[in-house]
Amino acid sequence: MPIGPASRQPAMLGSLGRHHLLCLLGLLGAAFIGISAGAIDLCSFRSPTTDLTRLLLTAHYNYLDLPDTEPHDVSAGRMSLTFSTVHDRPNRAQNVGATAEFSFDRFRFDGAVASAFMTDRYYVAEAEPLFIFGEIRGEGSWASQEPGLEVRFGAGYGRLSDSTPLAKAIRIQDRLLKDLIIDAPMQDDDLRAIAQLIARELDLQGIGALVSEIQQVIEGATRSALDARSLFAIAAEVDAGGAALKCGWVNQLGLGYELAPRFGSSRQFLLNAASDLSRPLSLGSQVEVHGDVSVPLAAKGAYSFVGWIRFDRRLTSSARLVAAYNLQRVKMPSADASTSQSLEFQLLFDLGSASIAASASLTHGTGMSGWIEAFNISTRVDLI
Repeated sequence: MPIGPASRQPAMLGSLGRHHLLCLLGLLGAAFIGISAGAIDLCSFRSPTTDLTRLLLTAHYNYLDLPDTEPHDVSAGRMSLTFSTVHDRPNRAQNVGATAEFSFDRFRFDGAVASAFMTDRYYVAEAEPLFIFGEIRGEGSWASQEPGLEVRFGAGYGRLSDSTPLAKAIRIQDRLLKDLIIDAPMQDDDLRAIAQLIARELDLQGIGALVSEIQQVIEGATRSALDARSLFAIAAEVDAGGAALKCGWVNQLGLGYELAPRFGSSRQFLLNAASDLSRPLSLGSQVEVHGDVSVPLAAKGAYSFVGWIRFDRRLTSSARLVAAYNLQRVKMPSADASTSQSLEFQLLFDLGSASIAASASLTHGTGMSGWIEAFNISTRVDLI
């Protein structure tokens, strides 16, 4: 939950020392030391197709009015929108993403930053994840006079795949073990067979046909008969929502060209490199890493780098911990480099009719005298 500039923060916030905040973040971060989801590695499964779409809206508003000051001290907020979609087929993959963040001060628009990209990858062969790609990417801000817009072409290696079907297969096994329907874990090949059926859900004739196919695999592997309650539990696990788990990595290298000049007054040819990594840490947690660097060939010393790392871990059925670190560094010709970075932790609790969220963040950028520190606790209760 982003917070406004340091000048808009409550005076009491300064009493929260940065070292204390870092200690808090370190303690929360220790919870991310992941363990294996079990004997089988979630990344050992590759879904025949991957279709993942995510749309996230976050908002924060901060208000403070001290009696001896005029006007009110703080009235600022931010709202961000993040969209991503991945469509992966054996011979082709498409990836689209966009982010936009709007800031407000005293109920007036104060600024905005936005970025978007679309990548199309064509795989040379299904057995090896070698591909050629085309990409268009743009970014801009309210303060920038010229938005950045470029096209890229090149080659790369790697693939991201949906591991959620295998996670659901493991949850089905765990549910049957808990209910004493089966007396021992299934073989890894049997779990992968169930995952393949779940991944092909759209090819089967409804959820009933899918559960019947899963029943045959389980009964054949365990020599156990599943009752109606077990079949209902399987259907519930298959139909369960939640965050998707991705696994894999992608590296790509290419040449780009500026459609809108950013590194100077004329359009530049660019050398681009990008990497993505996703890996589940357990059935309910995941780490994602992204890095992208762009270097103009004719502008000595100039470059642009964007990178982030994100963790998402479900602690219990009603508690989740989310952490993110973002870094952006831009070096324009004949100018000093500009850097902005942020670190944020969120602890979210769903208590039925009530919910509690705690967040701590540090942000810093070029021109700031120090780190912006923020700690916030909010609660919501549904009375009716």
